[in-house]
Amino acid sequence: MNAREQLDAHGVEATPRRLAVLEGLAAFPHAPTAPELLEEVRKTVHLDKVTLYRTLDLLVEAGIVGRHPGGDGLLRYCLVHEETRPFHAHFYCTRCRRMSCLPATSTIPPRPEGLAEGMTAERVEVRFDGICNHCGDAPSSGSDSPSGSTTPARRPDTHGAPRP
Repeated sequence: MNAREQLDAHGVEATPRRLAVLEGLAAFPHAPTAPELLEEVRKTVHLDKVTLYRTLDLLVEAGIVGRHPGGDGLLRYCLVHEETRPFHAHFYCTRCRRMSCLPATSTIPPRPEGLAEGMTAERVEVRFDGICNHCGDAPSSGSDSPSGSTTPARRPDTHGAPRP
């Protein structure tokens, strides 16, 4: 299904910017961050950061795009396909910080074990963190890491307490 058909199927007006965002997402072999996506989309249309985030919010709400946290605290975005709805897992590489969608191989059980009576699971987030095959084959020089270090960057503690 192309970008226009996806928007139409979810009752979302197909504007040039929305089409460009969906086409930009489809161009990535991994789930990109918003800044990565913005760089890609700007190759075809003028788009500012605010418009990108509003468009992504709309597409997430419509169920066309998924928003997932990476191991570095940054959100990644990926297209939602019917065969992976409502569940698919991700793999996050702690060296190159790329997150990949994994094929849908299981579904959410109607009632996961331990879930209290009356509760229904509608969505599950699963992310595997580790070293991707590209980084695992490369010498551990840190050159794949944006910071030049093989140690993943830590997010600052927002509550003021030191982290272990």
